[in-house]
Amino acid sequence: MHGPLPHSLHSLPSLHSLHPSRLLKSVAWLARWSLWLMLVVALLLATAWGALHGWIVPRIGDYRVQLQEQAGQALGIPVRIGSLTARSNGLIPAIELGDVTLLDAQGHTALRLPRVVVALSPRSLWHFGFEQLYIERPELDIRRTADGRIFVAGLLFSNAASDDTSAADWLFSQTEVVVRGGTLRWTDQLRGTPPLALDAVDVLLRNGSWRHSLRLDATPPPAWGERFTLMGRFRQPLLTTHSGHWQRWTGQLFANFQRIDTLQLRHYLHPHLDVQVAQGHGAVRAWVDVARGQVVGGSADIALADVRTTLGQRLPPLVLAQV
Repeated sequence: MHGPLPHSLHSLPSLHSLHPSRLLKSVAWLARWSLWLMLVVALLLATAWGALHGWIVPRIGDYRVQLQEQAGQALGIPVRIGSLTARSNGLIPAIELGDVTLLDAQGHTALRLPRVVVALSPRSLWHFGFEQLYIERPELDIRRTADGRIFVAGLLFSNAASDDTSAADWLFSQTEVVVRGGTLRWTDQLRGTPPLALDAVDVLLRNGSWRHSLRLDATPPPAWGERFTLMGRFRQPLLTTHSGHWQRWTGQLFANFQRIDTLQLRHYLHPHLDVQVAQGHGAVRAWVDVARGQVVGGSADIALADVRTTLGQRLPPLVLAQV
């Protein structure tokens, strides 16, 4: 037979008299409003997606002039669009632009793009960008002036004396950029190297989560050798707000030349490598380490014939194999 309850148990409150704490109420309120916010955002995206497929895509040609003006405001230069069409491919619509022309400050054609295709997704709309940007057969001229400024198609892309990286920020914030069959001409007035023209240039650029990966395949002039590949993987500082500030990136660059004339290559080697190649032809693979935009080390796998070279001491990690 049970005895009477202890006096301390009589003083405990009943379950019916217990009330949620203030913290529990706050958590419940926050969860409820978070759920409502997610529902509102989902509804807005669904509405925008429906309007895009049902209204804008069938009438995309009517927005050509407005798109020209918006593109010009975003890039800071006049933009002309020859044709504009769109098609729906399931959830992701594609917009095709034909004969896109960018004009310089003097009104001359700085860059002509025969065909540009952009793919949209809910994620890209949320970030005011594209899911994929596809550019076909562009003709691109890149020039570095004696004061370190870089011009792409006559337009200022990078200035060592300025913090304006708006063009690069836009490019390196796109999810994926694809270039097919392009032509590229590189002129470096800073180092005084001969102009270099590359054909059949294919580029794949992917960006996301403070990381950037790049692949370039191109065919050099016949005197250089055969088609080569450049690949790079970089990460930017977590606290930076400018995706295009590549001077702060850290990562590695890889180059693969199946057949190259080193007499031509030596003009374009980074000065920190301190490699003086007098002659030689064959295959070259090289890995270059980059920290905050500066070359800090690397290694090379070289298989050359009739080679004559000297190596400096400014890059201790450089390793030569199969010479």
